[in-house]
Amino acid sequence: MAPFLTTISTTQFFFFLLTLTTFLLNLCTGDYVLYNGEVLMPGQNLTNGPHHLSMQPNCDLVLHHSGKLVWTTNSTFNSSSNYNNGSCYAALKQNGELVVRRDVHYILWTSAKKAKKGKYALVLDSTGRLGIYGSRRWVSNNPKEHGTGTRPGPTNEEYVLHSGKRLLMGKKLKYREYELGLSKNCNLVINSTRSGRTLWQTNTKAATCFLELENNGELMVKHGSQRIWSSNRKGDKGRYIAVLQFDGRFAVYGPILWFNAKFDDSTKNDYPPIDLIKEEIITWEMD
Repeated sequence: MAPFLTTISTTQFFFFLLTLTTFLLNLCTGDYVLYNGEVLMPGQNLTNGPHHLSMQPNCDLVLHHSGKLVWTTNSTFNSSSNYNNGSCYAALKQNGELVVRRDVHYILWTSAKKAKKGKYALVLDSTGRLGIYGSRRWVSNNPKEHGTGTRPGPTNEEYVLHSGKRLLMGKKLKYREYELGLSKNCNLVINSTRSGRTLWQTNTKAATCFLELENNGELMVKHGSQRIWSSNRKGDKGRYIAVLQFDGRFAVYGPILWFNAKFDDSTKNDYPPIDLIKEEIITWEMD
C-alpha cells in the first residue's frame, strides 16, 4: 500500500517552519534586543523597564510606555474574510530592514532603511526608543556557547553598553549565566556563572580602569587617558552598541541605521515626551 501523503500549500509549510523557528528561538518577555533572523509573533514582545514593544494579532506593531501607547506602525490588517490575522509577524532582515508581514509574501509596514547584508540588532533602549544598529563590526573570538538560534529564558539584566558610556570597575553586563566585567587588576573577562569558566579575556593589567565604547564603534579599556586594550575596529562617527549576546559573546553593532524617534542629547529626562507617532502603512507589496 502506498504511503498516505498530505498536500499542504507553500504558505502552510512556511508557517510550519516559522512556528518551529519561533519555538527554537524562544524569544521571551524580558529581552530588549532582536537580532536579524529572529521574529516577533503575536503575543511576543521586547521589554525594557516600563517600555514594551509588542506584536498584535491584528498585525499592528506597537510601543507602550507604562501602558500608554507612544508609537505604532499603523499596520492593522482589516479583512471581512475569516483569515487568521495571527499569521502576522515582525522580522529584522539581513539588510537591517524591520518589516511587519502577513504571510510569507505581503509586507504591511517597513522601516524603509536598508544597508548591505550583515548582522543587525534592533534595540529597545532604557528611554523607550527603538533603534536598528549594524552591521556588526566586531565580536569577541570565544566560541558560541549555544547553537545558532537558541535562546534561554527571559532576562531583566542590563547587557547593552551604548557609545559614549563607560563600564566601571565593580559593574557588570549580565545576560542569563554570562557576565562581562573588569577584574580587580583590570582584566576584561566574560565568565559563565553556570560552569565557572572564563570564556574570553583581554589579559590586561592596571591599577584602575574602565571600559568605554567610543563614538566610532571602537571598544577600549583605559587607565585614565591611556589605552591598555582596544578592539581595533573603527567606523564612522555615530551611535553604536556593544551587546553581551545570548551565545556568550560580546559584539559591537553600528552605527545606527534607523530609529523611531529623534535623539535629543540635550534632554535631561529619562524618557523625553514623544507624541503618538503613526507610521505610514505600506500595503500588499511583494518582497
